[in-house]
Amino acid sequence: MNVTHIMSLENECFRPAQVMPGKAEDGDLRLGEARQEVLGFGGCFNELGWQALQRTQAGQREAYLDELFGEEGCAFNFGRVPIGANDFSLEWYSCDETDGDYALEHFNIDRDKEYTLPFVKAAQARCPEMALFASPWSPPTWMKTRKAYNYGRIRMEPEVLRAYAQYFVKFVQAYAAQGVPVEQVHVQNEPMADQKFPSCLWYGEDMRVFIADYLGPAFEAAGLDTELWLGTINGPFFDFMSVGEGGGGNGLSEFYDQFANTILSDARARRYISGVGMQWGGKHMLEQIEASYPELRVMQTESECGDGRNSWTHLEYIFGLMWFYFRHGAERFLYWNLALTRGEASTWGWSQNALCTVDRETGELERQPEFYLMKHLSRFVRRGAHVRRTVGSWSANTIAFENPDGSVVLVVASNMARERVFTFTHGQDSFSAVVPPHSVHTFVVNAG
Repeated sequence: MNVTHIMSLENECFRPAQVMPGKAEDGDLRLGEARQEVLGFGGCFNELGWQALQRTQAGQREAYLDELFGEEGCAFNFGRVPIGANDFSLEWYSCDETDGDYALEHFNIDRDKEYTLPFVKAAQARCPEMALFASPWSPPTWMKTRKAYNYGRIRMEPEVLRAYAQYFVKFVQAYAAQGVPVEQVHVQNEPMADQKFPSCLWYGEDMRVFIADYLGPAFEAAGLDTELWLGTINGPFFDFMSVGEGGGGNGLSEFYDQFANTILSDARARRYISGVGMQWGGKHMLEQIEASYPELRVMQTESECGDGRNSWTHLEYIFGLMWFYFRHGAERFLYWNLALTRGEASTWGWSQNALCTVDRETGELERQPEFYLMKHLSRFVRRGAHVRRTVGSWSANTIAFENPDGSVVLVVASNMARERVFTFTHGQDSFSAVVPPHSVHTFVVNAG
């Protein structure tokens, strides 16, 4: 059996390691049935990330971008861009802040040309097939019930909804004109959270109407092949504040029936929806959606952000998220911050983890633990691979894939404080490897 073994420990990441002949025993790992196709990995093109990379020396920056997007590095092939500002923009903005501009005569992506698009084009130069999804954190403030980026809901008025649907259309068209196709649009980032940063709350019924009567028809009329996704779902939460209010009423306005199922069970809205994107608490709705709508594609849209300490413990937590999402049908897994200046917080004060950090004074770039975790998967799992179910006592510690060429990729993590032995049996062959405490491993079992 021809096996490549790469191992990471907290203080020594991504180094070659040994395997040894295995002996099939009770509790070893075997492959089960093939599941969903995997389309790739990536992260979000945030303004603060691009600013951080500008602080590095050109050679160091180019080498890092090569490793993120190059075929011999992490091979990221999918990314996320905000429509307007997100919480890791340098400041808050939209693509049209001219009050009452229902014709969107003042719509523009001028700011994106300064920050987001150069970041995306640096990725495209290394990965020409780079695909994107886009989502707003907030509509233009004049379209909301309160003129604030970080508060309120969309105004459910026909002229506002028509204009907002065209806002999405214009964004996709403007990016296409820059040579940057947008493959997917997700209707709202975290529609269940009234955040300190740009946000917009949505009731399920309101989003159903918007998709069925405005956004879907607008994309159709414009001849766009960009997919519409129900995302990025971040609940359910129990909404104590909505008890007794119109439109929510019972405090359950963000649960499965009141949100996702309200939209997906409506045939007029459902015909426009290609898939469901989830992050944070959205994972608690995933099993219900998977059970009720197995034909829908699923993706994870944002890894959970941590506290800026970039600890090994948080890496272990993110591995658990990866295991969960791929176990439940995800075709993609996206990280959040591709880069940050060390110690820098968002516009509202949240320090978060990143794949690399850059020293503000020296410009020195340091790859962080979760960079290597992403690379343990994305470097070896090719587009078109399929997730494979597993059988055996290592199943809860293993994510298994089969590449189009027949090679098998096993990503194994142990959070235990003691050493263990991992054994994999494939056909008539087996191998074993020592798994140290708190370690991550990739085994590539080549066909033939």
